[in-house]
Amino acid sequence: MKFFFCSLFICFSDILCAQQRFKADSLLQVLEHTSGKDRVETLRHLSRSYIGADKVKSLEYARESVVEAEKLNNDTFLVRSLNNLSGALQHAGERQKSLQYIDRGIEITRKNGNKVQLVECLGFKATAYGGMKQIVKALPYAQEALMISEEIKDSVGMLDALEIIAAAYKDLHQYEEAIKVYQQEIDLLQFLPTRLFEYGRVSVNLGEVYVSQKRYNEAISNFVKGKEYFSKFNYPSGVLFANAALAGTYMKSNHFNEAQNTFKEILEMNKSVQDPELSCVSLNGLGIIEMQHQHYNEAFNYFKQAEKISKNSSLPAILKEVYSNLNDLSCLTGDYEKAKTYKELSKSYEDTILNKNVLDQISEYQVQYETAQKEKEIAEKKLQISAQQSEIFKKNTINYSLLASLIAFVILAWLFYNRFLLRKKSELDAAIIQEQRQGLNAVIEAQENERKRIAKDLHDSIAQELVALKLGFNKLRNRIEGQAPSEAALMLELENQLNNSCTEVRNISHIMMPPALEQAGLISALETLLHNVMQHSNIKAQIELGVLPSNLDKKIETGLYRIVQELLNNVIKHAQANHLMLQFYQANQNLIMRLEDDGIGFDYHHERNKGSMGLLNILSRVITLGGTFNTEPAEPHGTISTIRIPL
Repeated sequence: MKFFFCSLFICFSDILCAQQRFKADSLLQVLEHTSGKDRVETLRHLSRSYIGADKVKSLEYARESVVEAEKLNNDTFLVRSLNNLSGALQHAGERQKSLQYIDRGIEITRKNGNKVQLVECLGFKATAYGGMKQIVKALPYAQEALMISEEIKDSVGMLDALEIIAAAYKDLHQYEEAIKVYQQEIDLLQFLPTRLFEYGRVSVNLGEVYVSQKRYNEAISNFVKGKEYFSKFNYPSGVLFANAALAGTYMKSNHFNEAQNTFKEILEMNKSVQDPELSCVSLNGLGIIEMQHQHYNEAFNYFKQAEKISKNSSLPAILKEVYSNLNDLSCLTGDYEKAKTYKELSKSYEDTILNKNVLDQISEYQVQYETAQKEKEIAEKKLQISAQQSEIFKKNTINYSLLASLIAFVILAWLFYNRFLLRKKSELDAAIIQEQRQGLNAVIEAQENERKRIAKDLHDSIAQELVALKLGFNKLRNRIEGQAPSEAALMLELENQLNNSCTEVRNISHIMMPPALEQAGLISALETLLHNVMQHSNIKAQIELGVLPSNLDKKIETGLYRIVQELLNNVIKHAQANHLMLQFYQANQNLIMRLEDDGIGFDYHHERNKGSMGLLNILSRVITLGGTFNTEPAEPHGTISTIRIPL
């Protein structure tokens, strides 16, 4: 009697790919009208959209993204494109080849000191070695990534590194070490309350370790937690996978009633997801349970349903197990002729699986061949274009040089004439700007100090007094509860009001000066802020982080947090939006923040002319940081606000 159960492995990078904003068709339309860094990013997203669907196209766009990034002379975009290319090569089965692009990224990031990107590159290399089953080689890179992430307080980098280390320990059967690392992930996630997907992933992976140790009760507890987190994250596939792991563990621990209920839940949920493999696994499991209960007709019906779906969906591995179970069932019912037939069918699908592995290998070689041919064509085309450009350059050089000499003479004379005036004006403008900035700095610094003072008073004084008052009411209520029930009930109501007041005071204190900003940095504070937005409004908020510089100046962190806080307040109060997206990334020595909503729009000039306090507050903070602020309409409706801060 056999139960076919696929081990659960949730690939985070694939999830992110599935959440890309644009599909391949729309990205191709965008590509026609982009240049520079936007073209690099569009090509990178195109490559990711084709992963799993068309390996040749995925590699083609990944390579083009690297070529375009090299033209920009920008390390950040180049490393990002190199990592993307290495990922596409890994998906195409060319893991060894992917290492050279990862190594190039590591070399660049070690030279320029971008530790955030270095962590990302080290994680890619560890993952590549893990895919090649070279776990011992993978571990040092993951551990270095963890060490650097801890140094720069990069929580996301720490999570990714810990996940790789835990998976490595699990593959090495060092289960206790794996459990310790997964526990570190859980401890870290307590500071990142919005990371529900990671909570689910860690819980399920930890459950799998406990299954390997035959600690089934602990495994079940973690699978249930994973299921709850995936449900909160609104990720039905994750819920289904967690249920599959849960059902498999129930089977292994002989909790057949619980397994039966879970399999039926999977079948009901799978009506919307329509994963044939999960349906077959569940039907096969239900058949085994009915066979255990000696309900042979019911078991036969479940096995035949699994057989039908497996055939229609080309699932030879499951068919092999289904026929093996039908063989066992036929032996139990005494039908040895059918048992023989089912045994032969099970053996035939075992051979089919072996043949499929060979065909998959051939297909992989075909992809590699097509990729090489494509690279050859691209190289030949580049040579042809280069020769044409060289000839044109020769013809134009003489004409251009004569014209350039004349123009240069005129420009030089004009420059000398205006140089003195421009220098004086520049000095005057710089003095005025410096004076204004100093004034704004003083005002904003005073505001922040006052915020801190009020927040401290609220938390340490008023909140404590309210708590003391609540305790006094509680003590008095306990004293009179038997003698004056109605007065005691009134006391209880007053206690509840005081408790609500304490909570409200603390919330106001945290808004005035959020603890996360002081303790965990800008990113953690913003995630907490967006989490609160989602809790207290109907707006669905999302944050996307590019490669950010490590150890941002506290003045920049505080300024950006206040700017985002003000922008979010405006969106909640006035925009009538359903969705918003907050993005942070670094480009050309600038830190860029981009907030997009799908609301009714925003008239910047109108708001500025009427003297909007929120807008003036944003502008003053941007000015003190030496940055720029811009707004533009979003498509099809809404507003895009962009802040650029020089680093």
